[in-house]
Amino acid sequence: MTNLSCLPENTGLFFDGAFQNGDGLLTSTNPATGETLMEVSGASAEIVNRAVTQASNAQPAWAKADVRERVSCVRKFIDAVEANAQDLATLDSLDTGNPYQGMQIDVKISLAVMDLFAGLAPEIKGESFPGPGDRINFSVREPLGVVARIVPFNHPFMFACIKSVAPLIAGNAVVIKPSEHTPLSALRIAEMAGNFFPPGIFNILNGGRETGSALAQHPKVRNVSLVGSVPTGRAVLADASRAVKSVLLELGGKNPLVICPEVDIDFAIATAVKGMNMTWTAGQSCGSTSRLLVHENIYKDVVEGVTEAFRGLTLGIPSDHETEMGCLTTK
Repeated sequence: MTNLSCLPENTGLFFDGAFQNGDGLLTSTNPATGETLMEVSGASAEIVNRAVTQASNAQPAWAKADVRERVSCVRKFIDAVEANAQDLATLDSLDTGNPYQGMQIDVKISLAVMDLFAGLAPEIKGESFPGPGDRINFSVREPLGVVARIVPFNHPFMFACIKSVAPLIAGNAVVIKPSEHTPLSALRIAEMAGNFFPPGIFNILNGGRETGSALAQHPKVRNVSLVGSVPTGRAVLADASRAVKSVLLELGGKNPLVICPEVDIDFAIATAVKGMNMTWTAGQSCGSTSRLLVHENIYKDVVEGVTEAFRGLTLGIPSDHETEMGCLTTK
C-alpha cells in the first residue's frame, strides 16, 4: 500500500494568500500504478484574471519593502523545504513516476539554487557613470510587476522553486502554473510559502491549456517563463505577443553525444548512460543525451556496453527507495 502521508492537505488554487475553489478538476494519477492520488482545482481564464489582478495590487508594496525583508521571507521558505525534504521527494516521485533517489536530487538542487539567489540579493543595484559636463547618469533596477512561471512535468518541484525565487527577491509577484499532469508538489509549496509571503505575492494556479494561455495573454503579467515543449513554447509566444511582454522559453532538445574511435570506450559508455538521465527522469529531461553518434569501428562495442548498462538498472515502483529507474509520466 502506497504511503500517501506526503500529499498536500489542500486541493484548491492558491492566490491572494489563501486556498480558493476553482471551476474545474484535474486528476493526479500515480503513473506507476494507475492509482488516483487526488483531484485538484483548475483555474479558468476568469479566475486567472482575478488572481493576476490581486497580485498586481499587492506587488507595489512588496517591491517597496527592504530587500532584506524579501530575502528573509525566502530564507524561511528554504528552511521549510529543508525540513520537509523527504516528503517533497516522495511526493514528486508519486506524481511524476520519477525515482525517489532522483527526486532527492531535485530537492537538493532547489535548496542550493534558492540559497544562491538569496545570497545575490545585494547585487540588485544600478550603475552610475559620468555624463556630459557636470552631470552624472545613474540607472535603477525595478521589478517588472507580475510574472508567470509555467513549469513542466519532469521536475515539478524543482522548477517551481528555482524559477520563482529570483523574481520574488527582486520585488515581483509570481504566479506559477504547474503541469496539469503533476500538480501536487506546487500545492505543498503553497502550503509552506503561504506562511511567509504577503497575500498576492506568491500564487499557484493549476490548470491546463486555458490557464496557461490566459496567463500569457494577461496585460498585467509582464513576463512569462516556460519550460516545456517546442509546440507549447510557440503557443505561449503567440499569446504573449498580444500584450507585448518579455518571454523566456526553455524548450526540449535532442542532445547528441559523439563517440570517436580513439576514446576510452568504457568511459564513453558510462558517460552516455549517465547523460541519458534514466535514473533521474527515465530520460524525460531537456538536458538528457537522447542520441549517440558512434564511429562505425566501435559501434558494436558501444551498443553492447550501453545495453549491458541498462540491464544493470533496478526498475521498480518509483517511490521505493531502492528503485533506480521509474516510469514515464504520461502515456
